[in-house]
Amino acid sequence: MGLKKTVAKNMSRIEARKLGLALLVGCCIVILTYFVSMSETTGVDQQLSVAYRVGTVEVVDGKISLQKPERLRKAEGGHGNSAEEKVHHTDFSDISHITAKEEKRESKKPKDEETLPPKREAERSQTMKPQVVEPICDFSDPRTEFCEMKGDVRIHGKSSSVVFVSPHQRSNEWKVVPYVRKQMGNVEKVSVRTASSPGGVPECTTNRSVPAIVFALGGFTGNYYHDFTDVLLPLFLTARQFDGEVQFLITNIQVWWLHKYDPIIKRLTRYEFVDLDDSNQVLCHPHVMVGLRFHNDLTIQPARAPNGYSMLDFTAFLRSAYSLKKAHAISLREHPDRKPRLLLVARNGTRRFTNLPEIVQMAEGLNYEVVRADADFGDVAGFAGVVNSCDVIMGVHGAGLTNLVFLPMNAVLIQIVPCCELEGMATHTFGFPSMGAGLNYLEYNISVEESTLLEKYPREHPVFTDPQSLHKQGWFKMGKIYLVKQNVKLDVNRFRPFLVRAMDLLGR
Repeated sequence: MGLKKTVAKNMSRIEARKLGLALLVGCCIVILTYFVSMSETTGVDQQLSVAYRVGTVEVVDGKISLQKPERLRKAEGGHGNSAEEKVHHTDFSDISHITAKEEKRESKKPKDEETLPPKREAERSQTMKPQVVEPICDFSDPRTEFCEMKGDVRIHGKSSSVVFVSPHQRSNEWKVVPYVRKQMGNVEKVSVRTASSPGGVPECTTNRSVPAIVFALGGFTGNYYHDFTDVLLPLFLTARQFDGEVQFLITNIQVWWLHKYDPIIKRLTRYEFVDLDDSNQVLCHPHVMVGLRFHNDLTIQPARAPNGYSMLDFTAFLRSAYSLKKAHAISLREHPDRKPRLLLVARNGTRRFTNLPEIVQMAEGLNYEVVRADADFGDVAGFAGVVNSCDVIMGVHGAGLTNLVFLPMNAVLIQIVPCCELEGMATHTFGFPSMGAGLNYLEYNISVEESTLLEKYPREHPVFTDPQSLHKQGWFKMGKIYLVKQNVKLDVNRFRPFLVRAMDLLGR
């Protein structure tokens, strides 16, 4: 009996030890399994994160965007995919489990860091940010003024008023000179005002569906150079973007001027122009500009121009408007046996050549075919054809050199600059524009001995010894002496290297 109790007692101890050992083993297995599982999960997540950069998943316009790391993009050859890929249909199934894990991680973010859906985010932005009202007029340029309005715009001609009706605009009014020189006293200003409601605003009598441009033909209009730099080029810069679907509303109208440049005007608009000064109608357009875009004299800055227009676009437009056939000047490298055509602009008034036959003889001796011509006042098309047929144009500083706009590309412009110290003005007027138009530019500054001013003033006169003393007296005082009284007797031997250089430029 005692033996049985002892055996039973020992057995119970053994069973207890086995049970404890089993429990210990079981706990170890559970813990080991847990660490193995965590290790595998972490490895998978790391691999997926490296492959797809899960941390940079974005939702843009309702689409999921994933950015691959640089090494994977290089492995793919760098072709066919941008740095940011838009994932649609099939790709979404491949990354759904990744975004699910990402959502769990993001759920721990504070509420103020939560990303709202695109639509809700946009709505929140609209309610939080006040609506930005773009200014309609730009007065920052010291030379010009320009206004642009889109929406309900009403123009009354006889009162020279333009009204922009918009609930987003405060009532305001400006006086605008619709010409590129706002200091001009002979150009009537146009009233541009805003109204928040149509109450008290004249009702439309004529509705148009095309944009309109309000501009003036006063100022220096009528001078050939100013026709282009003050009106025609700025009008191209403002209107060309509409491809003819724009109407011109003109103050200070000069019908003869419009007929003179009819080929250009008709290429810029398909609509009849309106004489605003004689119109009692209330014209309504959805898009109105008052004034003309302007960058600088006979110059276009592509970075500021609609559609990136440049001087090359302007000159190509003119060649098309006048049906000019020659797009490129002669290449003497390809045609060494041909004579380049030299247009000698022979002014009939001031700043003319007094030894023209001698100049012609020298040029012909260098194997030029010399064309002597000057523009007829009304025959722009005829003279444009003559200019376009030439490869080199030379002349004393003056409006005739404006015809550079009709030259073929790679042609040469030689500007003869009168004395004294007029180089800066000359380069600004024709040098920079010619280079912008794809031409080669040469500048010849005459000596005092080549100026006929020696016939009027002694050599020691301040006109020659201190030109700046006259320049400081203003444009008209300076111009009266250096531009009106001065002609040029060209020293052909001193000038000859410039025609040789022009030949070299044509032979490149």
